[in-house]
Amino acid sequence: MRVTITSARILRRIIQIGVIALIVLAAHDGAYRKDILRNSRHLQDAFSPDPTAYGTLLDRHDRLDQGLDSIRGNVWFFDLGFAAFADSLAVVENLAVSRGLPISLIIAGAALLVLTLACGRVFCSHLCPAALLFDIGGVIRQGLLRLGVELPSARVPRYTKYMVLGIGLAAAALSGQYILTWIYPPRLVCVELDRLAFNGALRFGTFFLLGVMLVEILVFPRIWCTHLCPGGALYSLLGARRLLRIKLHAGRCTHCGACRSVCPYDLEPDKASPGMECDNCVRCIASCPEDALTYRRPEYRAPQGGDCE
Repeated sequence: MRVTITSARILRRIIQIGVIALIVLAAHDGAYRKDILRNSRHLQDAFSPDPTAYGTLLDRHDRLDQGLDSIRGNVWFFDLGFAAFADSLAVVENLAVSRGLPISLIIAGAALLVLTLACGRVFCSHLCPAALLFDIGGVIRQGLLRLGVELPSARVPRYTKYMVLGIGLAAAALSGQYILTWIYPPRLVCVELDRLAFNGALRFGTFFLLGVMLVEILVFPRIWCTHLCPGGALYSLLGARRLLRIKLHAGRCTHCGACRSVCPYDLEPDKASPGMECDNCVRCIASCPEDALTYRRPEYRAPQGGDCE
């Protein structure tokens, strides 16, 4: 069955919202259990506060209580029962700062590393909790353009994000301090959600994210993901030789430009098969009216031009 733009977008949104919901749930549950422990040290036997609806739910369902208690963390470092998962940038920056890698962190980072080696930077398109925020910014920008508001569309060199990654890791290694963690949107979204759950307040990360979003709306559309993100740079490098890649079949392509208009990274899939910048979001495949972009080489072979690898 042919994938459509709508179905691809819906699937991506479901996964992104699911990731954010899991982060919120883990933060809320952690804050609840912390309050229970804190209050239990101060309460007298003669006084017992009314249980919350959440507490009552856990009291009634032991398996749910045990299951939620095993969920901790966020996309930066996540515990799910006996399994742990870590962002690849967290692993690399920890290596730069500490000059070593504990076995536990290597194991935690293995799952996402394998996924990236197989599928490229799908973390950026499906798992990044900041992607949904920046997509909303893109919708706002398109809305303003439709209303007749004139907005510039500036660009910086695409290699800038690799410079940010290299300089950030070098600074982390020299200073012994984490640097990239403070400008990495996926982590900042998680940190702010944690702070909101535990302290009822938002801090620096919120202003940084809103600032990036505002800049993308007014001046640089999707500049962070395409040109500045150190995590995106790392996942591009790790997924450069990925197994799952989009192929251009030049004999079918009519160069209508439909694939270019939907690509979030300003790639040109109708000129060559997308390289390591591609996050396999499927938008170009879904938009192509000629089936010139696929994941597998079709049986059809053009008499001239052939396939462009």
